[in-house]
Amino acid sequence: NDVPPLRMVLYGEGGTGKSRVIQTITEAFAARGVSHMLMKAAYTGVAASLVDGKTTH
Repeated sequence: NDVPPLRMVLYGEGGTGKSRVIQTITEAFAARGVSHMLMKAAYTGVAASLVDGKTTH
């Protein structure tokens, strides 16, 4: 099954709910047993640690 990857960028000022959106997406993947298909990344180490992701370089 060659499904192309879906890439999403989430922008917004502090307090707009970005982390909540990421948490909801993470929970949806987990509920379907496909957590291994989700990769989260952020530009800074602090941001990446907040979403249990990796930094982009």
